[in-house]
Amino acid sequence: MNDSALPNTIRFVRNYLTHTYRPWIDLADIAQRSLHEQEMILLSRALAAQAVSMLTSCSPEEAAASVVDGPGDSGVDAIAFSKGDSDIWLVQAKWSDRGRARLAERDAAVLVTGLQRLADQRYEGFNSRIRASINRINEALSSPRCRVHLVAALAGDARVTPQVEHQLSLVGEGFGFAGRVPVNVHTLGLADFYSAARADAGRTAVSLSATLTDGWHRVDAPYPAYSTSVSADELASWYNTYGDRLLDPVLRPYSTGRPDPVALSRLVTAPEEFWYFSSGITVICDHFEAHFLARRAPGQPLLLQLHNARVVNGATVVATVAQAVDQHPATGHLALVPVRVICLGDAPTDFVSALAQASETTGPADPLDFIALDPIQLALRDEFADELHKEYVYKRGTVAPAPDAGCTMQEAAVALACAHPDVSLTAKVSADPANLWRPAPEGSYARLFGGRPGAHQIWQCVLLLRQVRTALAYAAAEGPPRGRDLAKHGDLLIAHLVFRSIDPDTLEELCESADRLEDWAAQRTWEIADLVASAVERLYGQHLFLASVFTDERKCHVLADDVTRSLTARPTLFPDGSSGARRRRRPNSVVTLVDHGRIPDGTRVMYRPSSVEERAIGEWLSEDPRRYLATWTNDPRRPLIWEIDQQAYSPSALVHHIWNEAAWHEAPSVVQGPRCWVVPGEGTLADLAKALMPATGNGGA
Repeated sequence: MNDSALPNTIRFVRNYLTHTYRPWIDLADIAQRSLHEQEMILLSRALAAQAVSMLTSCSPEEAAASVVDGPGDSGVDAIAFSKGDSDIWLVQAKWSDRGRARLAERDAAVLVTGLQRLADQRYEGFNSRIRASINRINEALSSPRCRVHLVAALAGDARVTPQVEHQLSLVGEGFGFAGRVPVNVHTLGLADFYSAARADAGRTAVSLSATLTDGWHRVDAPYPAYSTSVSADELASWYNTYGDRLLDPVLRPYSTGRPDPVALSRLVTAPEEFWYFSSGITVICDHFEAHFLARRAPGQPLLLQLHNARVVNGATVVATVAQAVDQHPATGHLALVPVRVICLGDAPTDFVSALAQASETTGPADPLDFIALDPIQLALRDEFADELHKEYVYKRGTVAPAPDAGCTMQEAAVALACAHPDVSLTAKVSADPANLWRPAPEGSYARLFGGRPGAHQIWQCVLLLRQVRTALAYAAAEGPPRGRDLAKHGDLLIAHLVFRSIDPDTLEELCESADRLEDWAAQRTWEIADLVASAVERLYGQHLFLASVFTDERKCHVLADDVTRSLTARPTLFPDGSSGARRRRRPNSVVTLVDHGRIPDGTRVMYRPSSVEERAIGEWLSEDPRRYLATWTNDPRRPLIWEIDQQAYSPSALVHHIWNEAAWHEAPSVVQGPRCWVVPGEGTLADLAKALMPATGNGGA
């Protein structure tokens, strides 16, 4: 069609696509086609690339590289990935010179079929462009934070027929993406492409006004700069006005520009403290003008006019502050954000790129650095050395010990999460391992270490988790791809169910023999893995990204309950068929006290909660003072008779039972029971036992 006959809108978009993408779109496979056919295919591929550019903010060259259109594309014209490969965009483009492109039911069906084949890892028949991306596709679809985006890019009306809309709406349900990992469906029409092209063609420089009222420092060489703070309100207004235009293009490869949930929580709950924790932002500009608002003197209130301003470091901070102010406006005037303003002047051309890379990779302080200051971690290091003669590494950057020589704090935390009665912790850790170190209520750190677990307990949990993972690795090595995915993404849930199926006393006995622990753990792991696989297929279907199951707290609860009901109700037996009731090589506190007859039968003992426990369940305990009381009997396994129900418990088991009765949902994973029970006037069970075995230290039961 002659350009003069084209509607103005379609002509503008066509010229923009041709000018922008012709240098980058690969047309080698259609070199033998007619010039008209080549032009139509170029426009269709350029439309797909432009959709990718609009949705991911990548450059035209990067967007063009995402195009996979051609024979064997299974309805997918472009495949794009986010930084880290956790998001994947599948684009189908339809060009029309008349601006009447539509997505037909057949087109939608082909696109859905292509997604199904990718989900099932059936890559036969795909073209070379898609096969070249198989590793990235697998990585994206296997990510616990995977999000799938189906995009219809249409040179026409963005609306689709009800039949097509219904067909696409069922994709998430059909593939198990509903919930934490949805399939997002986007439809971009001619109006969207026209607006984007006009905005890009007419893009003007960003001019900002920065109000410096809380002091500032100026640097004049080698590049003029200010070090200062601005209010969260002002920073949010910049972003609300300019959006992503506020960010320098060189920043995009190094930052996601998404809010940081930890920083967001801190900003909302304690806005006055945000300045102390934030790494702030760096703004560059071509030149600036300074206007004093009152007295002309260093540090006095100042208004900076920044010309052609761009944020070159701190996209995450910008997004976090903007979302916080939008959702909680009061934070805007209470929080300050650190800011550096740099005037480029005659800076070399590679200065901005180097600044972005260096700054973005530095980032804020690692949460592990703060956790390392917790006295509990230092005490655990000493306890591992004194009682187990093993290393416990809790400082970031320290070389991890050999497996037989000890463990790291990170490995201990994952093991405690699996051992915790609340299965949702495994989902949280699978979705975001950093959840281990976040404070309450969002994070899990207090629930894992708040009960002050002992070195023996942690080591037993670590040993069992290692055996579960080893057993899963052996099973995955010889199994189908589905089995490998289960082992990769479901290991923490399976480990949790293994922990749930064994009581602490039996675990301690198993850990006395590496061979017996290995044999038992392998059999139980394989049994539970089979039950989990069956439950997933029965409850959620075959076409399911397993990563989306094991990061979903609700699904993990459903699976855990289902598998627990399926496990045969029988006592845990060792591989040799014995009950395991044999004397431990390392006497624990209870065994030591019983062997020495240290406490007479019938002695009243009292539960002494920690300050954390007192705040959580003190009111419940005080409602009936008998809840604090138990009677001692010289039983090496269950010496405490609780006053409330007259049932026998080990010291640790009774503490857990009390926590459960009090409905303390945030309770820690493990507890050192002998330290919680006191013989009035004499000391804790742990203290009394330690006095009888001064050379070996105390244990836990």
